[in-house]
Amino acid sequence: MNQSAIRNPQSTFSWGLIGYGDLADKRVASALREASGSSLKALWGRDSGRTKAFAEKHHIPRACDSLDELFSTGIDAIYVCTPPDSHAEYALAALAKGLHVLVEKPMAASVVDCERMVAAAKKSGALLGVAYYRRAFPKMRKIRQLISEGVLGKPTWVNIAAHSWFNPAANDPKHWRVEKSRSGGAGALADIGVHRLDLLDDWLGPSRVVARHLQHLVHPYEVEDGASILLELANGAPVHAYFSWNSKTWMDRFEITGSEGKIIADPLDGAPLTIIRGRDREDLQIEPPANAHLPCVEDFILAVAEKRAPLCDGEAGLRTNRLLEEIIRGR
Repeated sequence: MNQSAIRNPQSTFSWGLIGYGDLADKRVASALREASGSSLKALWGRDSGRTKAFAEKHHIPRACDSLDELFSTGIDAIYVCTPPDSHAEYALAALAKGLHVLVEKPMAASVVDCERMVAAAKKSGALLGVAYYRRAFPKMRKIRQLISEGVLGKPTWVNIAAHSWFNPAANDPKHWRVEKSRSGGAGALADIGVHRLDLLDDWLGPSRVVARHLQHLVHPYEVEDGASILLELANGAPVHAYFSWNSKTWMDRFEITGSEGKIIADPLDGAPLTIIRGRDREDLQIEPPANAHLPCVEDFILAVAEKRAPLCDGEAGLRTNRLLEEIIRGR
């Protein structure tokens, strides 16, 4: 394993990026390049022409022709930014080389693949993280702090709702998100839903599925275009969640009610945060980061240097995939 970032916190932590799609273009490449103490050293993708074009656009020094070449560039870690069906393949290959791995969400296309990744990380001693980047947002950290301080009292009810419109054409580069074999087995649930289920896990602990209804109401694609879910927290409190891509209206609300208070994030990704204690209301404004991935990348680099788990490690990513699979299978 390349230990340079651990031996010397002042040294540059170098990344290799796998993938050149929309997300890599909009946020991930710049986050890897701009994070404190970080550099984006090399790129690999299946299409050599697209790899070279992307590397030139984002000023990446090496456009590699193979995974082996990528792994031999002296990097400390790789970021896997591809559809979920290839996450395990690339992560396992990197972990076998002793490289740290930060992988996009959902962690992999199956629970079995996630378990293999966790086992491989333990065997190699390398760090494995999942890019549920909202955990690192200042607003989300504040919510976690409020809960730990007892603002809610005993949690009694959670309401999560996120819906919008998504209907990609067959030739759209994002079409993989509505293909069961590539998306992680679901549509809105596997794309926007898992982010919120991960926050639920971070803030209130694991939950179990009580009931679910997957809808095919508007769009013709093979995955669901809406999902209604009833979960239960460890203390028995209900969680009502709804995720869909079948409305041209928009909502993104996360509401947590307890015996003593309530926390409302509406919209979840926006600045507003409402804290209600009894009948007293406090409204805060905590702006999201300009690049949503940047705090997540910086946390991962610090986690390597400090020899600790990142905000979302492989075990946490695995829990969310288990919940996702349970919802999809209906058991």
